[in-house]
Amino acid sequence: MAVFQVTKLVTELPTGYIADRFGKKKSVISSVLLEIIGLIIALFSPTMLGFIFAMIIGGIAYTLSSGALDALLIEEMLATKSRSLEQINSVIRVLFYVGMGLSSLCAGIIARFSFYWVYMITIMIQIVLIYLLIARLKTTIEQHEVKQIIRVNDIKNYLMHHQKIFYILSVDFAYAVAFLPTEVFYVNYLSNQGIDIAIIGALTTIQLIGSAIIGIWSHRLLKNIRIAHVLVGGPLIGLIALLSFAISPNIILSIFFYILANVIFCSYAPIFSRIFHEHLENNIRATMMSIRSLLFAFVGLTMNPLFGYLIENIGFQLTFVVGIILSMFLIVINSFIFKKVLATY
Repeated sequence: MAVFQVTKLVTELPTGYIADRFGKKKSVISSVLLEIIGLIIALFSPTMLGFIFAMIIGGIAYTLSSGALDALLIEEMLATKSRSLEQINSVIRVLFYVGMGLSSLCAGIIARFSFYWVYMITIMIQIVLIYLLIARLKTTIEQHEVKQIIRVNDIKNYLMHHQKIFYILSVDFAYAVAFLPTEVFYVNYLSNQGIDIAIIGALTTIQLIGSAIIGIWSHRLLKNIRIAHVLVGGPLIGLIALLSFAISPNIILSIFFYILANVIFCSYAPIFSRIFHEHLENNIRATMMSIRSLLFAFVGLTMNPLFGYLIENIGFQLTFVVGIILSMFLIVINSFIFKKVLATY
């Protein structure tokens, strides 16, 4: 996994540029093809060297689609004006979490019989995906785009002149400092509490699907709240729920607060996504989304090992508390730095 994260970190920005420069659809198709190659290598070369090579290819494949796929979908829907950005983000989030939940559940069941079929079924799904991308996905936007070279200075200047995008990226980073490693070690935490692995799998599936669906419903409650309050209060309230998860003495309450934190995140995330995308031009959208993914990859690469080390030395709960308080501090500082941006809402 460390090899996968390092590959993501190194290739995230270049692959975002490739998508914006040469076409998002081509980038996504290349991603799926590389994913299939990585799966085949992992399946037929089950050695450490084989897995490392497969992880490198998988990391490149992930970054080729991480920004391009969402950017392509959003641009196509905006071109037809069939849905608002918030509706698009809500639907994508539900599909993503439902897919994660069902795939985790199905893979766990299939793996009881044979890991071979886990790989083979995944490969077959990827082949179907390639067909859908080639035969069904239209790219009306890209046909009329003028491709231009995007340089590092262009990105820096773009962020300086689009402070709202800069704010969203900085909040994402601050929230991820606690949320991403907590999410990674959540299963280990439940296992450490004596919960059976089968129950953990079922809980994870319910949590992913339930939080996304409930998040869409609760998102409607935010329509009457000032956006500036959502931009600051949403992440802070989510972190308070996560802090309650960390300090709760009862495992049932811990699970409840963890799911609540996910519901809160799914509630305010569509608003963040709308603000982020409505200020992006199409020719730089995939690159900026890759920068967003790059921040997450950096957090995963640095915070996950740190959390692992701290958990071994001071335990799960105290480690979670330290990470969550750090995230809260960063978000508060961020709100002061970008107070002029928040004042516009």
